[in-house]
Amino acid sequence: MQKIMIKIGGSMVNSFGFLSEMSTGISDLIENGAAVSVVHGGGKDINEELARLNKTFQFIDGQRVTDTETMFAVQRVLSGDVNKRIVNELLKQGVKAVGISGVDGNTAIAEKLLSDSGQDLGFVGEIINVNTELLDLFAENGWAAVISPVSRDIDGNIYNINADGAASSIAVAQKIDDLVFVSDVPGVKIGGKVAQKIEIDEIENLIEIGEITGGMIPKLRGAAAAIELGVKRVHICGWNGSKTLVEEMSENSTGTTIYRK
Repeated sequence: MQKIMIKIGGSMVNSFGFLSEMSTGISDLIENGAAVSVVHGGGKDINEELARLNKTFQFIDGQRVTDTETMFAVQRVLSGDVNKRIVNELLKQGVKAVGISGVDGNTAIAEKLLSDSGQDLGFVGEIINVNTELLDLFAENGWAAVISPVSRDIDGNIYNINADGAASSIAVAQKIDDLVFVSDVPGVKIGGKVAQKIEIDEIENLIEIGEITGGMIPKLRGAAAAIELGVKRVHICGWNGSKTLVEEMSENSTGTTIYRK
């Protein structure tokens, strides 16, 4: 059974028609025999909720400082509203779907994360351990898990977790075959064109010669790390309608597949 994890960002969640098309694509993957799960973010919705609450916040080293009130809002938005909107769309397409967060079943255990310069970010964490028991149970019984990255530490403190990092950590623990990052860019551009495939041993050289820059550097390094730890392939792709996910698993991929020889 092929195990596929799809990571979607908050900007994609709010794109017109995207959730319906993604749900159709996931239904097609399941009909082809795959087990599928989704990890999602929700930064845009969090910003809107904080604005509604007249809540000010700050960023340190590019990361949002998350105090107690902000963490309550993050949990409501991610594990509540955004998570259930995705589940609802999947159910409408006939997909057996269930929504959880890292908190449920102790699926993801986190620890406090400091900024790059060592400053306190409040309730911002990173995942240090994943318990796959609940996720494996869903997969074995044909349920698509929709996962909010909100997680807890061993003392029960709730943390805001970067969704990309959460997807990679969970994918490694579950030994996912294909981890797909659906992005607002079509893939990784090399020489001005989207590269269909990049072997992980090529990544550092591509960074060194300036072909890979900016935010794509940590994405590709994270992809390489996930593959080194057992994920078979990582995909970075844009969205081209309901056939995107099926095509991404084939030779007709329009995104970039990162792999190991």
